[in-house]
Amino acid sequence: MAKSIQHRLKELERQNRLLTENLVDSIWVIDAETMVYEYSAPPVGKLSGYTAAELLGKSIFEELTVASAKKALVLLKSEMMAYERGKHVPRSLELQVVDKAGNTYWVEIRAKFVQEPHQSLKIIGITRDITARKKAEEQQEQLNTKLVEALAEKERLLEEIKVLQKLLPICSGCKRIRDDNGRWWPLDAYVRAHTESDFTHTICSDCKNVFYADKKKHPEAIFSRLRRLH
Repeated sequence: MAKSIQHRLKELERQNRLLTENLVDSIWVIDAETMVYEYSAPPVGKLSGYTAAELLGKSIFEELTVASAKKALVLLKSEMMAYERGKHVPRSLELQVVDKAGNTYWVEIRAKFVQEPHQSLKIIGITRDITARKKAEEQQEQLNTKLVEALAEKERLLEEIKVLQKLLPICSGCKRIRDDNGRWWPLDAYVRAHTESDFTHTICSDCKNVFYADKKKHPEAIFSRLRRLH
């Protein structure tokens, strides 16, 4: 790689050790054609588990998840064309990376193309660990989803309450309910059709005494009990 770039980066390390170790997680240079590391500042070991020496000669795509590698490749192609048209603008990208132990974490990469006279095109960039921020964003998104679901459930319940609170025309004989179109519904069918409620079938204590009374009792006693219930 161009010695002038490497020299300037090493000067940055010596003169701004606090910056390279605390404000950024990694400073690096890769070959734009091969995407292989040609330089990496020592702090990268704190982030990925790799030492700077271990990264030299390693492709940056080897560190990325499949989805992030595809995302980076698409951006790389578009930025390469923009650079050839004279647009030399730094770009930022959030990617998911696999560390040396096989765990994934999120980084923000800010990089730009650099080319020294008579040298091949390079990409110089910095990497920041944004895992904590991404986790916070995911948690916020989950909370927002739960809130939307809770509001939807509230609206559904309010609609059911409106249905059940209306003055419903009910037949005094068969207890069927008439809807707005004049159709007569059995009570349980009406509730099922107009709400998300359903019925379970059981028997109350009064009816139990009527329908499961001692068979030896006279039928007149059973009819008397039924008349009292109504």
